[in-house]
Amino acid sequence: MPNMHSLRYRIMGMTFLLIILTTFGIVQLANWQMENLFQEYLALQPGIAESSQILGASEQSFLHSVHHSLLWFGLLFAFIGLVVSFLWSRGITTPLYELSRAADRIRQGNLHQQVDISSSDEVGQLGLVFNQMSERLASNEQLRREFLANMAHELRTPLAILHSHLENMLEGISPASPEKLFSMQEEVMRLTRLVCDLRDLSLAEVRQLDLHKNETNLNLLLRRATDMLTPLLEEKQLRFDLLLDDNLNSLWLDADRMNQVFYNLISNAIRYTYPNTTIHIKTYQDESNVFVEIADEGPGIAQTDLPYIFDHFYRGEKSRSRLGGGSGIGLALAKQFVEIHDGSIKAENLPHNGTVLVIKLPIMDK
Repeated sequence: MPNMHSLRYRIMGMTFLLIILTTFGIVQLANWQMENLFQEYLALQPGIAESSQILGASEQSFLHSVHHSLLWFGLLFAFIGLVVSFLWSRGITTPLYELSRAADRIRQGNLHQQVDISSSDEVGQLGLVFNQMSERLASNEQLRREFLANMAHELRTPLAILHSHLENMLEGISPASPEKLFSMQEEVMRLTRLVCDLRDLSLAEVRQLDLHKNETNLNLLLRRATDMLTPLLEEKQLRFDLLLDDNLNSLWLDADRMNQVFYNLISNAIRYTYPNTTIHIKTYQDESNVFVEIADEGPGIAQTDLPYIFDHFYRGEKSRSRLGGGSGIGLALAKQFVEIHDGSIKAENLPHNGTVLVIKLPIMDK
């Protein structure tokens, strides 16, 4: 950890030296001015100008008294300068020292660190940024642990099913029937999808995911996605409301990735909305962008969770049933797939009930 005391002493020493030099210059200037002015005054007095010795004992005593007073004045200011330089240097270095100690504790793994902010200057702004960074690091670490726990759960379930079926078959307890083999195949496909999603997410975050772009009609992708997901509506007695702009520009993008985006977002809307409600899907455009809105009529998202729903470690199980949740990376995938197309995605709670997800994609040339 850096030695803040050396910085304090350097600041204190430079400040004290500046005060000493300033005080010394003022005292010397005052002495010189006082002596010259006093001699000029005596020279104007009758009978003194002709005297061979202008400064008598009384005049010399007066000047000596003035010099002595100025000396004590200089020493007093030197002492005040010493105290002021010490307090000023400590006021600068103490917050930096606290920041250094907190940063060292973060280095050791204790991420929950906050420093007191007593000013609004540059050091105070640094402390504010540090507190925000520390809070974000602690939040990300907690989300990472939750993510690993969720992934362990998602992997453990299909592996346990596969292990159970294989063990029973090997011990002759149950035959290798087509039903069991089909069940095992489904679990293998589930594991494969999960691993592929994690791989795609990691590649998309570093912008190394291969894209196969073609001229694509977003309205057509949305209609296909809703057709595929229509069977899921029956259980909750939901319905789609499509308001698609027929004059929408075709975009140059990877249709498979964008189809996965729409599938994830619409599936989320179906999973978390109220029964007997409508899922609204709308497309429109302006001069430079195409917009897609997917809105549900559910309970919405907690304000504390809203800024983090697209984080790849996020899983809002605090307010939603785990039985209805997925792996927790669907929205993170959607965000990354949209961003690698130079677009953006955001979520907002509607004034009454429900949440709307807005995708913006730029209209660009091939």
